[in-house]
Amino acid sequence: MLERQEHPFSPYIPSGAIALIIGTAPPWRLCQKEDSALGEGEIPFFYGSIHNLFWYVIKAVFEPDNPRWPRSKAQCESLLKRHKLAVGDILHSFLRKDQRAADDHLTGFVFDTRLLARIYSPHSELRYLFFTGHFAANLYLKALKKHGYIYHIHGEDKSKKTFLLSVQSKDSVYSHNCRVLSSPSPRINRSLDEMIAEYRRSFAPFSSRDEAPKGLSE
Repeated sequence: MLERQEHPFSPYIPSGAIALIIGTAPPWRLCQKEDSALGEGEIPFFYGSIHNLFWYVIKAVFEPDNPRWPRSKAQCESLLKRHKLAVGDILHSFLRKDQRAADDHLTGFVFDTRLLARIYSPHSELRYLFFTGHFAANLYLKALKKHGYIYHIHGEDKSKKTFLLSVQSKDSVYSHNCRVLSSPSPRINRSLDEMIAEYRRSFAPFSSRDEAPKGLSE
């Protein structure tokens, strides 16, 4: 059965954020308007499923010595803001098959133009875009094309995981260093330690924030 769902969360891009993490859509129950649909321990926010590894990995990468784990939307937002991170999904609405969470059960895409407008704004300080999987990255490029943005990809590596993306919006050109991460979904056959190691390498440019971006860690 196909069900049209709308994304329940607006992009979270705090002032001063320099990196945006972009995904696709939350699982079915997080898209329900009633909080009662949430499972025990789940957070009504991006990657809020109790099974998703995202917040475990981000906390381990950026605050490994902090004994407190983010357990609410406010705590997740605070963690992101402390490290100049932002989060959003490229889909505004979509058709979902059989209430399944996998990306290959999503069709009928309507892209989130609010997210694009925030990224390609003269007030934006974003310098890095991180995609939680190739599917998210490919949808992002489709969204740019559909909504009239002219883009060019530079310096793409053989794995297609790192590249520089230049986008023309009105009279301005915006460039972002881009990195495709492994999905934090539990369906990906990787251990938590492997995910943490990969994300730590990928976010390495944050160790020298005061410098202009010179490219992402391989």
